Amino acid sequence: MILRKLILGYTSYRQETIPFVQDKMLEYQCVALEEPPTPGFEEMLRLEMNIEDYLMLTDFGFPEFARKQCRLLQNLHSRNIAVIQVDPFLEELACIHEFFASGGSPHEIETGTRVRQVYDCERDWTAKLVDFYEKALSSDFSSVIRAVQEFARADSRKGRFRDVLRAQALENLFSRYEKLYVEAGYIHFVLLRELRKRLPADARLLTFYSLQDYFMSRIGKRQIMGPGDVLTLIYTWNYDYSGPRANLLAARSLIYNKLIQKHELEAGVSDFPQSNDEIRAVSLSGSLDLEQCARLYPQIKNLSAHNACEAVQIYLNRSRH
Repeated sequence: MILRKLILGYTSYRQETIPFVQDKMLEYQCVALEEPPTPGFEEMLRLEMNIEDYLMLTDFGFPEFARKQCRLLQNLHSRNIAVIQVDPFLEELACIHEFFASGGSPHEIETGTRVRQVYDCERDWTAKLVDFYEKALSSDFSSVIRAVQEFARADSRKGRFRDVLRAQALENLFSRYEKLYVEAGYIHFVLLRELRKRLPADARLLTFYSLQDYFMSRIGKRQIMGPGDVLTLIYTWNYDYSGPRANLLAARSLIYNKLIQKHELEAGVSDFPQSNDEIRAVSLSGSLDLEQCARLYPQIKNLSAHNACEAVQIYLNRSRH
């Protein structure tokens, strides 16, 4: 009997993951990407549309990563490995945006439908994000902390729903491919649970972390998470969680978000500039207690990531003497 194999590949969308992800994807018959269908995708895979033209059709947050990933996907396609885009939540959301752009209104979205669920979930997520941005301008640190926590809860609720929808869609692929690679962002652990529920009796489910060897050698873990992601993950499994640790993680996330580089970093002295930047930001923010975060945040919230890192490092050096 042939044992089916499904692997859940946890990754982040940075250039340095590409070589490791490619080596693993080449072992599988089908790769299910964590993204909704995009215009020109099939043409790009078949080399009927060049990569630059394809990238112009959709707004990619990390264009250099997207460019290199396209070359990877073309390579997979040339080896007869199926490459498909599977993310029903984002696909539904794109349809909602098109509906509004054509003159539709929220009250026309029927209650109880999946479309309505996606709309309500995204509306709540957006409202909590806007509230956080507004509170971040306040001098009241405790109100900012509460806004971070409410956004993290909304993010966890959206992530759970997105993972359930994706698992339902991926189940349709189990009978078509004996070896299936499923791409996932590094915080989508509900997807792992949902896939296990749906796994055929003759299938084996594995996990793969794209930079696991690099992170294990440096931090002793398969992947790294900022304090905000840790808080979101806690709410994913315990939505009403509260207390000192939740406050500390929220406070540290405010500092972390100022320390981390938001743009793509090119390899230079290190082949892993983005990972090293994350390690530094997690280490610095993780060195602070709640009171220190409250003291530092007003000082660094308008600084660049580079200057914020310097300011936090100087503060920590002084506090140790």
